[in-house]
Amino acid sequence: MSQNVGAASTTGGHPVGGHHVRLATPEDAEAAAALIASLCLEDGLGRTALTPERFRADGFGPLPLFRALLAERDGRPAGIVLLTHGYDSVSATPGLVLEDLYVEPLARRHGVGTALMAAAARLARDEGGHWLAWHMRRTNVRGQLFYRALGADQEDVVLMSLADEAFTALVNRG
Repeated sequence: MSQNVGAASTTGGHPVGGHHVRLATPEDAEAAAALIASLCLEDGLGRTALTPERFRADGFGPLPLFRALLAERDGRPAGIVLLTHGYDSVSATPGLVLEDLYVEPLARRHGVGTALMAAAARLARDEGGHWLAWHMRRTNVRGQLFYRALGADQEDVVLMSLADEAFTALVNRG
């Protein structure tokens, strides 16, 4: 049974056309993995390691690593948002970190992205959260315009990471 998180038939009183957003279930693994694969290809990242099996194991195992919201338009998957839990030590508040947001090209400019973001905000609030945060590529100008239109602020931070050999080397440091 899926849980509806903000059926989105309207946004700001204006119809956005036959779509709704719900929590993803293990049965959505194929569609979710396909949407994330499309995001990776569109962003020039190549193949994703997120297979349907990995989606089910990582999102619905004993310690779920993420939450996913699936948007459907006219009964078909139209978009996805992948979220993880976060904590801001400055404000001492929990929130959700948006790891991925993707809307199928034919569903864009129909309110699907806004519906996904609004549902993510409601999910954060319902779980005691006070914010949504995310990172994005500097070259994603379309995304920046979309997020600014939602009222998002751009923060002056530098995102850094350790992976592969650098991660292993740090793990092995004395």
